[in-house]
Amino acid sequence: MMFASLIIPTHNASSTIIGCLGSIYGLAWHDMDFEIIVVDDCSTDNTVEIVENYATSYSNLVLFQQSENHRQGSARNVGIASAKGDFIVFVDCDDEVDSGMVTAIRMADELGLDMVAMRVTKMSAKKEIDKVIALPYSSSTVFTGNEFQKEHPFWFSGVVSYVFRSDFLKEVRYPFAEDVLYEDSDFLYKHLFHAKRMSYCDECGYKVLFNSASVTHTISYRHLSDYALLGTRMLGLCESFWDESKEYAESMAAGGSYNLNKAFQMLYLLGSMKEIASFYDRFDAAYDRKLLVGRKTPSLNLTLWTTFCLRHSNVAVLLIGLASPVLNFIRKHRVKR
Repeated sequence: MMFASLIIPTHNASSTIIGCLGSIYGLAWHDMDFEIIVVDDCSTDNTVEIVENYATSYSNLVLFQQSENHRQGSARNVGIASAKGDFIVFVDCDDEVDSGMVTAIRMADELGLDMVAMRVTKMSAKKEIDKVIALPYSSSTVFTGNEFQKEHPFWFSGVVSYVFRSDFLKEVRYPFAEDVLYEDSDFLYKHLFHAKRMSYCDECGYKVLFNSASVTHTISYRHLSDYALLGTRMLGLCESFWDESKEYAESMAAGGSYNLNKAFQMLYLLGSMKEIASFYDRFDAAYDRKLLVGRKTPSLNLTLWTTFCLRHSNVAVLLIGLASPVLNFIRKHRVKR
């Protein structure tokens, strides 16, 4: 009998967790066993109380509480370590699931798959269908993750739209990045690279609900800093893929380069002199900047501004200090608009 583990990280999710859990228990699971693993990352509202109340009614709901806040990546890693299921699905606490999730899990079992991509529906603030994210595959088509990424490099990149075989995650052994935002893009690229058998479920399995408080709807120094760090992780993966698949590695390099360019364009507008200096400390702990700017990979197309910031961080930070009056004016102007 199949057994699935659904991992839900939570942080101050009191307004959404009931809808999320309700959508899971509302599915027709039939003869499939499943568990829900909620990992709370130091909520300060009554999220834990709500989940504990659910656990009194459902014996297959397990709650873990982090002693320190280490963000969503850490919570997911805790969930993976404790999961008992043959298959793992990651669910965000402000979203909901749909019937295609159960179908996708059955497909993974019946076809012996490492991963299954699911059709995703994006919902508006009024819970009306805003966009359907689908692919031109039949549910019986089997392909490698490499082939999938090559055909659809810009398809929905969140891990929530996939079912993973538990043993496959253990084989790859690549955890989510912790203490950062944007923790799942490199995780997904790594597993797509190693997936030998995957397929697509053309039935909605996941609903992304609009949340104005979500990290994807806000811009700050921390968001940009973590976005740049995502770029460094992707470039690190590029190095490990190079000998096995130059094409895949170049795709990773292009993605990492885009992350860095985009982040540096705005980082110096939003960050203070102190924040940007702190960013370089975090950056250097993750990657060797000298190696980065010296790369000759064709797809590593860094802008002149990004290259300058990487090579001459002290000068760049000093420029921020000198340009503070101008930047403060720009910040105020952006807020008024």
